[in-house]
Amino acid sequence: MTAHFPAHHFAVAQPAVARAPAGIGHNRPAPHVFDLHPMLHVAVFGGFFVYLGIMWSAFADPGLAIPFVIFAFFIAAFFVVPAIWAWMAPAAGARESWADFLREGMDTGSGRLSAGSAIAQVMIMPAMLILWGLAVAVIRATV
Repeated sequence: MTAHFPAHHFAVAQPAVARAPAGIGHNRPAPHVFDLHPMLHVAVFGGFFVYLGIMWSAFADPGLAIPFVIFAFFIAAFFVVPAIWAWMAPAAGARESWADFLREGMDTGSGRLSAGSAIAQVMIMPAMLILWGLAVAVIRATV
């Protein structure tokens, strides 16, 4: 081995410092649980309830009341449980404001996104679900 590397290279070599891999979304003062701003979480939550309201208005029937209550319960559970996890997470510093999020954007697994791009990426599914619900409601109303 010393034929390729002189002995003084080993004497001055510095040990490699192990660093934790860079995580997603750690450009913030205090990272959010799930790396989403809480307002985006609330917007997605609201989108699903808007869809449920559209479906109830299109298919309102006393026989469907219990299934719709069950749907509402599960939608709430899927969003309230992560919100509780976020609330229980230890505060690592000042939380990012909505204005900071709009100014700085966020890091994702596929790279850096502006706030508008992140909002579009997160809200596309609830928006499409609402549009689909409106289409079904229009079809139901015309039949």
